[in-house]
Amino acid sequence: MKLKRFFRNFLKPFENGIIIYIFLKILIFFIQIIPLFLLEKVIKLLGNFAFYTIKGQRRIALRNINIAFGNKYTSKEKRKICKRTFEEIMSMLETFQLYKFNETKFMKMVEIEGEEILKEVMKEKKGVVAICPHMGNFPIALLFLSKKGYPINVIIQNSVNIYVDRDLKKMRKKYGVPAISKRDLKETIEESKNWLKKGGILCIYLDQHSPNGVECEFFGRKVYVPTGAAVFARKYKTHVIGLYTIRTGPMKHKIFVEGPYNIKETKNIAQDVKENTQFFIKRIQEWVEKYPEQWSSWLNPGRFPE
Repeated sequence: MKLKRFFRNFLKPFENGIIIYIFLKILIFFIQIIPLFLLEKVIKLLGNFAFYTIKGQRRIALRNINIAFGNKYTSKEKRKICKRTFEEIMSMLETFQLYKFNETKFMKMVEIEGEEILKEVMKEKKGVVAICPHMGNFPIALLFLSKKGYPINVIIQNSVNIYVDRDLKKMRKKYGVPAISKRDLKETIEESKNWLKKGGILCIYLDQHSPNGVECEFFGRKVYVPTGAAVFARKYKTHVIGLYTIRTGPMKHKIFVEGPYNIKETKNIAQDVKENTQFFIKRIQEWVEKYPEQWSSWLNPGRFPE
């Protein structure tokens, strides 16, 4: 019994994620102290290291890329997309260099195309639903738009690591970017509704598997997509736009604003939700096809259910 208790106590730090958290803190500290001119080289090195050593994630990503693109690319090209994806994911570490930038310099890091669309829909003050994929350094878009004065919020999945989750909350608070947790569905719906009623922008990341979602076609496969964007837009008569963030270079990003999208509204609510959700995920697919190496969801094991 004593031996069993010893092993249980020994494994506890691994179970609650403290070892991973400590590793991440060391990595972030290292990223923060390196000079900017070395950042891109370090990020590429880390991406390559992850690609070659984290075999399980590489296998998942290559499987998903193969399902999505079939014969469109050769095996060599698919492997290149996968490798670049690992590098792009690591490039998000550049966020921890932002403390070196004042607001003026930060705003010059990001350009936006289609801001007139955003300004136009915000005039009506009835809330805006923004569909977003996990592309490029997507949190940068939230920070940039928040600093430009747009009331923006996002529905997020809490990190499974309690320590990482705590630090992410502190970071969002520091940069003034609010978030709505998915932890409690009733609270999520209530907070989202209130935000839209105040005329805010509600970002919903639609490119994740949802067992309770509607069946849609994505890259020719049947997937289950969350319906929140379609439901909120229909129920609260909001506009729907697309927000797509692409990394264009070291510490350089571009936000594309699309829309407002035409929302189907008939007496058949369920069918409307399904068709609108299918339209949204189709737009995301088209952006992924344009910038496949920037889509981090290739590493999601549930992206294309068996």
